Amino acid sequence: MIDKKILFQGKFLIKVLVFIVILYYLCIKLNIYEYLSFLELYINEIIITVALILGTLIFLDISLELIREFFEKRGELRDYPIFASVFKYITWFIAGLIGISILYNDIGSLLMSLGIIGAALTFALQRPIMNFAGWINIVITRPFKINDRIYIKDIGMGDVYKIDTMHTYLREVVGEPTGRTLIIPNAYVLTNAITNYTKGSPYIWDNVKVVVTYESNFEKARKLVLEACEEVVGDLMKELAEIWRNKPRPFTSAKVYDRPILRINFLERGIELKVRYLVNVFEWAEVKTKILTKIMERIKGEEDVEIAYPHLEVIYRPKERKAS
Repeated sequence: MIDKKILFQGKFLIKVLVFIVILYYLCIKLNIYEYLSFLELYINEIIITVALILGTLIFLDISLELIREFFEKRGELRDYPIFASVFKYITWFIAGLIGISILYNDIGSLLMSLGIIGAALTFALQRPIMNFAGWINIVITRPFKINDRIYIKDIGMGDVYKIDTMHTYLREVVGEPTGRTLIIPNAYVLTNAITNYTKGSPYIWDNVKVVVTYESNFEKARKLVLEACEEVVGDLMKELAEIWRNKPRPFTSAKVYDRPILRINFLERGIELKVRYLVNVFEWAEVKTKILTKIMERIKGEEDVEIAYPHLEVIYRPKERKAS
């Protein structure tokens, strides 16, 4: 019985021989040798073109490795494939222009033609180009990243869940998520102010305002408001204070608070008690509701503390009749 391996090798050798015979026959019939001798006239251009291609490949290999390390250090490796793809296209486009300038005799006409075409494309694709430039700015300067909660002037607030070369996608937030999606052209990043609520830390300062009447027991009202707030966020603020005291911070001059802060203001209808506290931006509305609920529960049982509200009070004082 013939070994299958030997049979396979025999068939493979026959195919190779047949291919060589066919290739030789075609070279003779199509005068390939004449074409090869004709290419000798352009041997310098061919060598330069091959060197340009090899140089571009080596340049891309080194550059993409450095770019990958850059994204990896910043913890944004998910953006690397898109950036690498765009970088490859731009690099090959520039290499193509250099190659054409080598092979094309009238370089002045070529540059003029490319300039006219480039100007026309820039005018026609102005918005896409601006969006692409905005994307480059987002990737390099990082004003925000995926999962950040941001506010864009004249657009609104939302949580970033996708960034592509043309648009940034936000889950709209108005106090709490609405379920709608905001699709923002990346050009807005270049021209509009952006507020990032989570850059560096997801904790921000929020406040709750309570206005009590001037007749209320101020010291008791102050104590009730602070106690209600501390009951909700007191433990969290102590933990954050301990972490931030032992950790380098971008704002070294900022004071670290381990408990809520009370500020007061005089209004026409009463005394405003504003309590400030740290809260996770994604728990913003929930925590505020808890604090307000606690405050209402504590004030409800007090007779000498009253919430102020706009109202009209009429005091009637009858005139005393003069003795006749």
